[in-house]
Amino acid sequence: MFKKLLKSSIAKFSLPALIIFILLSSPACNYNQGGNSESFFNSYPAIANTADSDINSNLDWPHENSDLLPDPALLFGKLPNGFKYVLMKNTNPKDRVSLHLNVQVGSIHETDKQLGLSHFIEHMLFCGSKHFKPGELVKYFQSIGMQFGPDANAHTGFYETVYDILLPEGNKKTMENGLAVMKDFAEGALLLQSEIDRERKVILAEKRTRDSASYRTFVSVMKFLLPETRISKRFPIGEKEVIKNANHNLLKAYYDTWYRPDNMILVMVGDFDQKQAAMLIEEKFSTLYARAPIQQRPDIGVINHKGIKTFYHFEKETGKTTVTIEVINKKIIEPDSVFFQRKQLLKNIADQIVQNRLDKIVSKTTSPFTSASISSGINFYQIESSDISAETSPENWEESLSLLEKTLRKALKYGFTKSELEIIKKDFLSRLDNAVKKMPTRNSTLLFRVGIFFTALSRLDKKP
Repeated sequence: MFKKLLKSSIAKFSLPALIIFILLSSPACNYNQGGNSESFFNSYPAIANTADSDINSNLDWPHENSDLLPDPALLFGKLPNGFKYVLMKNTNPKDRVSLHLNVQVGSIHETDKQLGLSHFIEHMLFCGSKHFKPGELVKYFQSIGMQFGPDANAHTGFYETVYDILLPEGNKKTMENGLAVMKDFAEGALLLQSEIDRERKVILAEKRTRDSASYRTFVSVMKFLLPETRISKRFPIGEKEVIKNANHNLLKAYYDTWYRPDNMILVMVGDFDQKQAAMLIEEKFSTLYARAPIQQRPDIGVINHKGIKTFYHFEKETGKTTVTIEVINKKIIEPDSVFFQRKQLLKNIADQIVQNRLDKIVSKTTSPFTSASISSGINFYQIESSDISAETSPENWEESLSLLEKTLRKALKYGFTKSELEIIKKDFLSRLDNAVKKMPTRNSTLLFRVGIFFTALSRLDKKP
């Protein structure tokens, strides 16, 4: 029975509906990460930071609609204005607090006349706010032993804008100061025209810097894979004309529309008193209010892949060639549950068995490719993808593609052996055991990035 389930898990590759693409000489195509890499989607932070959940859910927290229990170390809270927070005490490193404000707006939410405003506002919040005039915030960070970049930063993705601060201490005064900065981010942006004009040059320079082989490949692949979606038309860096013409009124309207308390989640992980932090959050953020009418979140668009589609992209700058067979579809969103996790586990096991087969091929001197991987996952909240990929040389792309197809077809047709399954089971159990042993030494920043962050957004932080 278990073998049948495994076979059905690998059957996510429907041969009549495949996408085949070849990427020549592009660093973005390096799927190999120690022989167990992730898909093309997850090669990019703006994608990897999205979780698989119902982004329009009216529930406060995902565990309210799940038979899975959250980690008891998590403290959840919601203020009357809709502002949410989740706190976790962790003493690694000692006396440090990882503080994050997640604003659930990104480039997906922009109209055609707003392309790039989410990212522009991210920049502007460090350029003057209610309690920190232009230039003062960086000086404040330095005065308490923080450095802009390593200890204070932000990023904008397709679905969210996240502000990160690493506080040097977890005492009441330091937490108050950190929360004051976050509150200014939430409601106090000055958006001075002089600062907008200055920062515009920085953003345009950043856009020019991003014009690399890697980024061009990313854009081309997204336009091929998702041509009828907002994703392929709304990259976080934005459009040059919008950036050049952005002014106070345009940015202020966007800021007021989306930076509202019921669209924010504050996450704190570190060496601090949870009850004290909860009281400070309530004092600071209870006065937040919506400054504009609520806007409906846009649908991402249509995914309509039928038959076999092929794609080719060439970059002259580097010397790598990647061939990929992939399937994607728009996922019907389902809540996290034991049933859902069991399905994911079967997919992971099936992927890993095929990965082991690919690793054996790579180890042979006759292999046409130097690395290969298989992966599956959910991206952009609603897109389910599965791919098998190999890195090779330009002259060996056909042989590599043929061998990938044969490896995939063998798994689809014949499934897996008992011995292959036993190897994976042993490895999975060993990793789970190691995860349990490492729980007391989990790093606060890492907890946010790989666990608590997704708890705040959409999923549960489950104990191993």
